[in-house]
Amino acid sequence: MQLLKLLVQGISVSTVAILGLGACTPPNTSQTTVPSTSAPTRTTGNTTVPTASAPATTTAQTPQNQDIDDIADRVEDALESDSTLKPFDLDADDRDNSIVLTGRVQTAEQKALAEQIARQIAPNISINNEIITQ
Repeated sequence: MQLLKLLVQGISVSTVAILGLGACTPPNTSQTTVPSTSAPTRTTGNTTVPTASAPATTTAQTPQNQDIDDIADRVEDALESDSTLKPFDLDADDRDNSIVLTGRVQTAEQKALAEQIARQIAPNISINNEIITQ
């Protein structure tokens, strides 16, 4: 009788352990890409940068995946490729784990556009917009 009790308890413990493991799921490690529209874009690294008024498409990245200096360079390239901001000499530099935008533009809208582009390229990094409106 005692042997039968031990056998039943052993089966119960095994069943609980197996059911508990079955409920576990592995973490999702895939990257998700937001689909692009048919508007014209330019791809730089893992990010598609809008040209003119096209919406941006980005692949999720973390600051640990890329050097912040490289990200600042990508931001500056995106600012230079935007038709509205191209006439202005805008810079994007890394400072204290953030990206600092500098230069001069003519309107507040242009300043806001530069910041918007920077945030699309570097969504997980602090952006400090020091662009001056003339």
